[in-house]
Amino acid sequence: MTWFDADYRRRQIVAIDVTGGSGSTATIDSEFQVPSDWDDFWDNIRSDFNDVVVTDSHGNLVSFARKAGANYSTRTLTLQIDGMDIKNDDSFAVAYVYFFEPNETTDRSVSVTIASAKVGHIMLSAPHSRVVNQPASQSALDSPIQSFVKASTDEVHVYFIVNSGFAKRISPYNERNDQEGIDYVQVFSYDSSGSDASARYDESSTRIGNGFVRASFKAGDTGSDYAIAIQISTTLGQLYQIRAILRVKNLLP
Repeated sequence: MTWFDADYRRRQIVAIDVTGGSGSTATIDSEFQVPSDWDDFWDNIRSDFNDVVVTDSHGNLVSFARKAGANYSTRTLTLQIDGMDIKNDDSFAVAYVYFFEPNETTDRSVSVTIASAKVGHIMLSAPHSRVVNQPASQSALDSPIQSFVKASTDEVHVYFIVNSGFAKRISPYNERNDQEGIDYVQVFSYDSSGSDASARYDESSTRIGNGFVRASFKAGDTGSDYAIAIQISTTLGQLYQIRAILRVKNLLP
């Protein structure tokens, strides 16, 4: 993983919903809106958008454009990606928006042709409430360390902290020590037999922030425990899961 350019001071991860495929490599088009209430972005970019750049999960520039209607004064901006390669078309893939380079005079946006655009999302909230930390090590005989409780009718967000497992550089590249990051994410919910059921999570609500993943879990039978999990593929080729226990209990007097 590389930082796109040392002169760019900020970047934000974008989660692109490419679920529904066969799990194969693919080339996609995508479109995502930059939130108007994101002050850190709007207060630190150029009014001509020259310092707004889109890359893939490795920090490589992709073909991107500003959709018609972009307007700095009204905080209106939708970015389009044309032909980005991904490793799994049944997951949430990752792109990045780099910004905040006041001296940028080059406009790197290009003319694009967008077809069947996959929807991307920028996550602005921070982890809260149900937070799962990645253990440094764990015995093969242990069950997941953390657990939460919900009612069968509840739909809850669970935040998985992911950056503690990523490699860092021994010396900086483009003035940054980041070397490894998320390539794509998948969500699972296992019962006691190890069977996954998508009815117990809302895959479309998955979001990826800088250093964490938010997954939404629902349903389940009261009195049952489930192993909830996200599976991460990293830019350095790791593939692993982070799990917790979700207990379903309809509490009554």
